[in-house]
Amino acid sequence: MEGKCHKRPRKENNIFDIDNMSPAIHPVAEPPTFVIPTVMNYKIPKETQFNHAYEVVVALELEYKNIKFSVKPNLVGDLILSSQDHNTAKILSEVTNLNGKTVKIIPLDLEEKTTRMVLLRYPLELPVEVIIKHTKVTKAERSVTSQDKAQTRQVLVDIKGQSQRR
Repeated sequence: MEGKCHKRPRKENNIFDIDNMSPAIHPVAEPPTFVIPTVMNYKIPKETQFNHAYEVVVALELEYKNIKFSVKPNLVGDLILSSQDHNTAKILSEVTNLNGKTVKIIPLDLEEKTTRMVLLRYPLELPVEVIIKHTKVTKAERSVTSQDKAQTRQVLVDIKGQSQRR
C-alpha cells in the first residue's frame, strides 16, 4: 500500500457532526403531522339505474373533467374506484345523481377488510390464544389433519386490514 493513505474526513464534511450542520438541514423539533390518505376506495354496485356499473364510470368522466381514479372489478361484478387525489375523493363522496339517474357510490374503509393467512411452523406447545391477543388478529384456529384430526403446526389467521405482501 505504498503511496496510499486513508484520509480522515474533514469536520465540515462529516455528516454525523450535528454541530456543524447548516441550518437548512439541522433537525428541528416539529409537531407530528397526520397525513390524510389521498387514495380512497369506493364501490359502485353492479345493480344501478344504469345498464352497467361501467356506464357510471363513463358518466363520471364526462361530467367531471378533472377527476382522476383507477377502476378494477371485484369478483361479484361491482367496480372498485381508487381516487388519485383529494379532489376526486371529494367528488366521489358527494355524487348522488348523474344524467338524471340516482348513483350509489359507497366509500370503502380499508381497515374493514380482513386478510386470511396461514401461519406455518407454529409450535404445538404454544396455545393459539397467544396469537389472538395481537391487536390486528381477529381470528386464529389451528389446522388439523384430515384422517385422525391431530393438530398440525399450521394456524389459520384472520388479520384486520390488507396484507403487506403484494
